[in-house]
Amino acid sequence: MFLLNQVTRLLNAQEKRVSAIITLIISLIIVTPLCGLIFQCGCDWPWAGLDSFCNFYKFDAEHKCPWCASIIMGVLSTGTAIFAGVWVSIFSLWSLTRQNPVKEVLIRIVFGLMVFVGVAFLMAMVAAQWQGYPV
Repeated sequence: MFLLNQVTRLLNAQEKRVSAIITLIISLIIVTPLCGLIFQCGCDWPWAGLDSFCNFYKFDAEHKCPWCASIIMGVLSTGTAIFAGVWVSIFSLWSLTRQNPVKEVLIRIVFGLMVFVGVAFLMAMVAAQWQGYPV
């Protein structure tokens, strides 16, 4: 019985670690295109120019992207969203499939990414409001 509990605890730790790492990687990849989607600023996928087309770099832009224009607000917003997503993927209480570790990891990743996107939208609204960006 003791050995079974130790093996179960080890598997749970690995599921949490794997889901946190995958959630972090996906969040870091999609944060810039999410910025472009939210603010319509020109930010894109890493392989499509990342922030090179952002309105932050356009001198005649009336409003600059809030996440790019303010390093503090950009790091605070995206960092909070990424942290929240990774945290939920580690400490998810919505575990449904204790017998299947692959499903467990996928559920944790999905919940983590949902929280990441939700928090990113909330933080984007705060950043836009704070800097007078029309959204």
